[in-house]
Amino acid sequence: MKKVFFLLSAAAVTLFFGACHKSSSSSPATTANVMFVNGCTGAGVVQVTANGTSVAGASALGFLNYTPYQSIAEGSAVALAWSINTSGLITPLISQSVSLTAGSYYSIYTGGIFTKPTFIYAADDMAAPSSGFAKVRFVNLSGDTLNESCFIGSTNVATNVGYGTITPFYQVAAQSGVTVLFQDPSNPTKLATLSSQSFGSGKIYTIMLTGISAGTGSTALGLKIINNN
Repeated sequence: MKKVFFLLSAAAVTLFFGACHKSSSSSPATTANVMFVNGCTGAGVVQVTANGTSVAGASALGFLNYTPYQSIAEGSAVALAWSINTSGLITPLISQSVSLTAGSYYSIYTGGIFTKPTFIYAADDMAAPSSGFAKVRFVNLSGDTLNESCFIGSTNVATNVGYGTITPFYQVAAQSGVTVLFQDPSNPTKLATLSSQSFGSGKIYTIMLTGISAGTGSTALGLKIINNN
């Protein structure tokens, strides 16, 4: 009888710890997926911290560069700080607290010019587009006050994209060899283009405008395409 009781007790203990292990392994993740994008004209190399901790891949983020999606601890007030990193000399640039939900996707941009930066925070809809289509959105990080009309080929996809704003995603037909154009109808000579661009089926993109119309070289108005997936 004692032997039977011992075996039953051992089995109960095994089941108990097995159940605990299963519950632990199926606990929800506690991190969000965040992409960081440096679109701040004149800032050069920047570094990003989240709640005071350096973000992987964003300790020396050059102008027009962006990180893959990074795992950042969720929270209702995650403190994100951008600083200019000049050979180890760290100068604060801009900071803001944001809400991040575990499992969700976000993009965080710094834009404008380094003397007057802006901060843009957007939730990213990573649902796949319809077959034969891509998803595209537009963000205006230019330091100028321009309200952009955004074209892919001859199609005007978005209008009135003002400084420091980002659009929702739009579905566009998958295509190649097309020109992307940003232009303010009220200032038609202030424009930026990218030629021979491709938008693949099932892909998700963000197209950003940076620079200023009076700038030259890297500070001139320009477009950059970001691959979100």
